[in-house]
Amino acid sequence: MKGEHSRICRGQTVQLTASGCLGTVIWSTGEQGAGIRVTPYQTTRYTAVCRLPEGCLSCFAEAYTVTVGTPEAPRLTTDTPVVCAGDAVQLVAANCAGTIRWSDSTLTGATPTVRVRQTTTYQATCLQEGCASSPSGPLVVQVATPNVPAVVRLSGDGALCLGQSVQLSAGYCAGQVRWSDGGVGAERTLTPSQTLRLRAVCQVGTCQSDSSAVVTLLVQPARQTILAGYTVQNSCPFLTADLAGAIGASFQPSLAYSFRTGPAADSPEVTSPGAVLAGVYYVSARNREGCLSTPVAVSALITACANGIAPCLSNPPALSLLLDSLDQKRGVVCLKARLRGLVSADGIKLDSAWTCSGTGLFTGQQTLQPRYVASESDRQAGTVTFAITTPDPDGAGPCVPAAARLAVTLSQTSTQPSADSTNLIGKLPDIPDAVSIFIPEGFSPNGDGINDYFVIQGVAGSATVDLEIFNRWGHRVYADTNYRNDWGGQANQGTYATTNQGLPDGTYFYVVRISDGREYVRFLTIAR
Repeated sequence: MKGEHSRICRGQTVQLTASGCLGTVIWSTGEQGAGIRVTPYQTTRYTAVCRLPEGCLSCFAEAYTVTVGTPEAPRLTTDTPVVCAGDAVQLVAANCAGTIRWSDSTLTGATPTVRVRQTTTYQATCLQEGCASSPSGPLVVQVATPNVPAVVRLSGDGALCLGQSVQLSAGYCAGQVRWSDGGVGAERTLTPSQTLRLRAVCQVGTCQSDSSAVVTLLVQPARQTILAGYTVQNSCPFLTADLAGAIGASFQPSLAYSFRTGPAADSPEVTSPGAVLAGVYYVSARNREGCLSTPVAVSALITACANGIAPCLSNPPALSLLLDSLDQKRGVVCLKARLRGLVSADGIKLDSAWTCSGTGLFTGQQTLQPRYVASESDRQAGTVTFAITTPDPDGAGPCVPAAARLAVTLSQTSTQPSADSTNLIGKLPDIPDAVSIFIPEGFSPNGDGINDYFVIQGVAGSATVDLEIFNRWGHRVYADTNYRNDWGGQANQGTYATTNQGLPDGTYFYVVRISDGREYVRFLTIAR
């Protein structure tokens, strides 16, 4: 077997000829005859077999490789697709190991620099070893004045509380956004300490747009919480103090008072402000606009009492457990627990306080809002019970711990897996005879459930298929006179038929005969 040329450019045609066959030459393209003309679009190996009138097949002829040397089209890019008139722009042509030929004949090299006065479109081709690629995709360098940014406030509206953050966004800018306060970037998060007025411009190269409209961020000044006193004391026989006593006559109905264990806004809340132990606590007030005042420290002083009432008796620990959310489809349960009253001096250790009757995944047990993912056995049972318990406040004393329980009903519907969910052969629908036959060029019988069988499509339901498979030496390795699309790469003829292993990966030759008279003789590949 020989050819006119072993190396061509894409689109050229090569004549291949085979000699020495006393029968019919069958090429790997499916064509027949002593010579064929091919126009490959990528490097391709061709081979052929000789089929004698008696039906015998020769071995594969030595393969003839036709190398297609046409390079791929270059990829054009630039960092500045929108520029001002006269700005310098660098064009980059990648994916070419040869010479770049630009649509603008004055340009040379893979990274030329141009100065554009008007919007211009560039293309390029790659020349390599005498072959030219297809033209690249167009690269448009646009000459335009940048758009004025449109500045919007993404979070909240109205005046800001001191310490409150706000998000701003400047859209419609193809370059860099510059702000009047020196900031840079289209998205910004600010925490202004005073009222702020901002504008933005869009800069592209040396061009700059006009300023955007002014965005004014009003900031309310911090307010001091007005208190009647900064210390509170217990009153015998009680051994706890009431933090509300610090507010006293300074109470304002328009304010919402908050009691926390620390000065930060996210410090833990005091669970029972009306009955606290000795220590320092922080009181702040939130107005109707949602602004929180500066926290004020309040000291709780506890005086010893004769025959005093234990704190856990005057303010016993209490728990409530609620279902925050339930996703029946995914089996996700979110809980929320609320704690009131006094617990032990060390507080409640949440990681050892939670219990669950299920076998799923329980996370977030160090918080009062854990999350649970149900198991399949939980779904079968239908219900999972959760519980949380506080420690004993006074050990052997008269106080008892608090506890809460919650039973959550789960969906009992579950998907039952099939007995064998892999390598199932689906019955193909009957296709009219007028539809052409589709025979794959190969398949991958590796047991992954995808393309595991040699499936011939387009055969009418009333027709039968006779399939023969030959190896490269012309030995028949598989045959079936009533083929049902169930061949998975095993041999039932010859030497390999006596083993449990499948045929080796490689190229094979097949003959497909359909009862309506059609016959197909081609090659296929087994690739695991």
